[in-house]
Amino acid sequence: MSNSALIAIAALFAAAAVPAGAEQWDVTKDKSLVVHRLTATDLRMTVVCDPEGAFSPPQNYLFVQRRGQRVETGQLTVSEGDDSVNLPIIGAAAVPTGNVENWNRGMDMLFGGRGVNVAVGEVGAQLQAERIANVCTAR
Repeated sequence: MSNSALIAIAALFAAAAVPAGAEQWDVTKDKSLVVHRLTATDLRMTVVCDPEGAFSPPQNYLFVQRRGQRVETGQLTVSEGDDSVNLPIIGAAAVPTGNVENWNRGMDMLFGGRGVNVAVGEVGAQLQAERIANVCTAR
């Protein structure tokens, strides 16, 4: 079998790993911070994670844009089936302070690779993002 045939087969398997029409997290690393970006219809989310403890204590943030405008206050609702969490946005960011359990459940849903719904106010989206490692767990 030729190299080009092997590459074509590998590409088919890689494409099959992400459902058709699925959003994809754009993941970058900046020093020891991991930055996740995802755009779905009118919502854009940026999740900044500090898995290696660059800050003491480690800091995690979630920023949301709704229709191109940064959300300064409100809440991001993340739901999967009957499970739903609200992540308060204060000062343009949601942080795990105050309710670590909700934060961790929300991050598990966002990064879990299952269909989830997200909403800020009247703007919502259904996500079918690929599964990626959740490095945003708060302690």
